[in-house]
Amino acid sequence: MQDLDDIRQRADRIIAVSPALAREIARRFNAEPSGLTKRQAEALAFLKDFQSVHGVAPTYAEAASALGISRTAAFNRIHQLKKRGHIQMLSHQCRSITLVDAA
Repeated sequence: MQDLDDIRQRADRIIAVSPALAREIARRFNAEPSGLTKRQAEALAFLKDFQSVHGVAPTYAEAASALGISRTAAFNRIHQLKKRGHIQMLSHQCRSITLVDAA
């Protein structure tokens, strides 16, 4: 328990001194992307899985079908991931989603 208390105290100091550094550390060591809703995290996991299996990004229709949502909802969810910096994409280009490396 003492080790856990030490880690918590060190984390509190890092957060107090440099919130940006704390976010970067959390981003590198956290398996789940921070700041995402459950549905956004599901969409990001889908994108990763789809690209690893197929070698290309999904279309909005494929994403909508896999996530059980409308194409509009898929579009909005994917663009929220772009806003939050988890993916990049080219405007007006099919299958242009690229994942932003967390490490």
